[in-house]
Amino acid sequence: MKFLASLLLAFFLVSSPASAAPLVTIAQGGLAGTSRDGVAAFRAIPYAAPPVGALRWRAPAAPSRWRGVRHASAFGPVCPQPPVDWAGHDLDRQSEDCLTLNVWTPSLASSARLPVMVWFHGGGYTNGSGSQGTYEGTKLAKRGVVIVTVNYRLGVLGFLAHPALTAESPLHTSGNYGLLDQIAALKWVRANIARFGGNPNNVTIFGQSAGGGSAMLLTISPFARGLFQEAIFESGAGLNLPTAAKGAGPRLIEAEHAGVALAAKLHANSLAALRALPPSAFLGRDVPGVGRGPIIDGRIVPEDITVAYRAGREAQVPILMGWNGDEAARFLGKVTRAEYLSNLKSFGPLAADFLRIYPAATDAEATQAAIDLASDTEFGWRGWSLAQAGLAGSSAPLFLYQFDNPPPGPGGSRTEGAVHSDELSYVWGNDNHGNGWSQSDQDLENTIQRYWVNFARTGDPNGPGLLRWSPYRPSRTALWFRNGKAESGPVLREGQLRALDQALRAKH
Repeated sequence: MKFLASLLLAFFLVSSPASAAPLVTIAQGGLAGTSRDGVAAFRAIPYAAPPVGALRWRAPAAPSRWRGVRHASAFGPVCPQPPVDWAGHDLDRQSEDCLTLNVWTPSLASSARLPVMVWFHGGGYTNGSGSQGTYEGTKLAKRGVVIVTVNYRLGVLGFLAHPALTAESPLHTSGNYGLLDQIAALKWVRANIARFGGNPNNVTIFGQSAGGGSAMLLTISPFARGLFQEAIFESGAGLNLPTAAKGAGPRLIEAEHAGVALAAKLHANSLAALRALPPSAFLGRDVPGVGRGPIIDGRIVPEDITVAYRAGREAQVPILMGWNGDEAARFLGKVTRAEYLSNLKSFGPLAADFLRIYPAATDAEATQAAIDLASDTEFGWRGWSLAQAGLAGSSAPLFLYQFDNPPPGPGGSRTEGAVHSDELSYVWGNDNHGNGWSQSDQDLENTIQRYWVNFARTGDPNGPGLLRWSPYRPSRTALWFRNGKAESGPVLREGQLRALDQALRAKH
C-alpha cells in the first residue's frame, strides 16, 4: 500500500496541470503545498510530536504519521507567547501544538541537491515564529536554495529548568527545550529535505537576535554536531554579559532554583500540577531567571561559548556574522545625562569603566552614549568577542559584516542609523515599504541575498560581480552594507569593544 501511495503521488506530481498543488511524500505521509513564482511552499509540517500533557518540558518526541495527503497550504499555530506589536503574524492562533516547520523550494527533484538554509526566528526567546511575514521564503528560494523556517518552544514553556525535570530526564538536564526543538528540526531536515530538492549534506543554519544566538549555541552543542555545514549569525544574542567574560553564564543550578520559585508562586507542588496548568499561566511571569532563554546545562550547552571557541571545541564550520550600526536605538528614546549616570549604577563596579569608554558630558551626548553602550554590550561585544575566540581556536573562516543602511519606513522616511532587525528587510526582501523602496535599496537587497546564498552554497560569500569579502582578522576591515552598497571599512567602535572586553575580564 505504501508503494502504491507513492506511485499515485508521483503520478499526480508529474501529470497534473501547472495549477495543481505540488505534492511530496515523506516518511510521515503525503503533503500538498502551494506554488507561486516557480517556488513550491509546504507549511505547518510537524517535525515533532505536540509537546502537551506529559510531553510538556520533555525533549521533542518523534512526530506521528498520517494516512493520505495532508494539506500544507496554511501556517500552523504559533507557540504560546505574550502579545507584542511587532511580530506581524496572528498571535491569536496559539497552541502548544506548535512544533512545525515550513519549506520553500524551487525544485522538487531529489537530483537538484540544492543548498538548504534553516532559519531560527528572533524575539528574545519569548516571542516570534517561523510564519512571520518577514520570513516568507519565496524570494530567497528563487535564488536556488531550499528555505526552512522553524517554530520552537518559547519562554517558560521552552526554557524552564527544575530539579524534578532534571531528575526525570534521560539527559540529566532541563531548561533547553527550545534548543532541543531546533535540533529535532535539523534532524527532520537531514532525513527529509532531499524530497524537497535539498542537499541534506549542505545545510546552513541562520537566525537573527535570539535566532542568531540559537545558531551560535548550536555550533557548540554536541547534539547538533554534523547536522549543518555553515552558520550565519545576525545580531546574535547567545552570550551572557558580564559573566561570559570570565567563561561563565546562566547555569543549570541557578535556573533550577528559579524554576522552584516559579512553581511555588503558582502553587504547584509537583510536575503533574505544573503540567496541568494552562499555557497562559506561564506567560509574562516575572520570576528572575525563568524562561529567559538557553542556559549552560553541561549537556545541550556544555560550556560558555567563547571558552568553547577558544579551545576549538565548536563545530569548526564557516561562519558569516555581524550586527547593525545603532542596534539599541530601537529600544531606547532620549536619555538625559542624569538618567544615563543613574542607569550606569546598575552595572556596579563596571559603571566607572563604562562611563570612561562611553563618556557623556552633556544631555546631548547622553542619548548616543546610551545607545552605543547598549548596542555594544547586547550585540556588538557578543559578536566581536566570539570572533576573537574563533580566531584563537577555529580553523574555519569567519566573515564579519556591519550593517548601517536603515530601510525606508512609511512615506519613505528613514532613521539616522540602522537599528535592531533593520537588515531583515534586505536579507528576505519582504518588508519593502511601497514607493519608499529605492533603486539603491533594491540593489542592496540583491547584493546581500547573493552573499548569503553564495555562503550557503559553498561556505564562501564571494562571487562574480561582488566586492571581495575577506575573512575577518583583528584590527582589519569588515564588510559594511551602507549607502545602498557593500564597501570595506573598520569594525564599528572596535577600540571601544576592545576596551569593554578588557574591563569585563578585569572585573570578572
